[in-house]
Amino acid sequence: MPNKCVRDLMLSLDQCATVHENATIRDALISLDNAQLRLGIDRPPFRTVLVLDDDQHVVGKLTYWSILRRIEPGFLRCSECVMLSRVCLSPEVIESLNTWLSGFANNLSMMCAEAAKTRARDAMIPVAGSVDGDTSLPDAIHELVSKDLQMVPVRTNGETVGILRASDVFEEIGDLIYSSVN
Repeated sequence: MPNKCVRDLMLSLDQCATVHENATIRDALISLDNAQLRLGIDRPPFRTVLVLDDDQHVVGKLTYWSILRRIEPGFLRCSECVMLSRVCLSPEVIESLNTWLSGFANNLSMMCAEAAKTRARDAMIPVAGSVDGDTSLPDAIHELVSKDLQMVPVRTNGETVGILRASDVFEEIGDLIYSSVN
């Protein structure tokens, strides 16, 4: 990949699905649909909505999994049961509460309606780190692989200007592999 750098493959923020951290998951899904329409068929589809702060920095991402986690009720976790027992609730009362909560699991419409109102900041996966737009692709690949990332924000002069997605890097690698001569 001679002479290629991150800026050659990155998507600018205006091409991405983005929401402010105070937006709802419903807003994020609308942004995802709109960004997909703008992206076109020559790029891999979006699977992530970027969450931005007031300074337009990428502070998190909403993925399929992070949204599904907001819908899955989880009921009372072990640590919550321990806390309830510390305030003198009997195991029977705790079990009864868990059984009552499980009744909500059968109402997907209600669970989705609640998730739709969830703020992006409450469901997002925090994003740490970034790469500079002038970073070489081999160095960017190292960043993605060593940290097991699907995307990384791209910054230029301290400003977030876009993202580099592993899927776009893979497309470039695939093209180079196909065109290589043994």
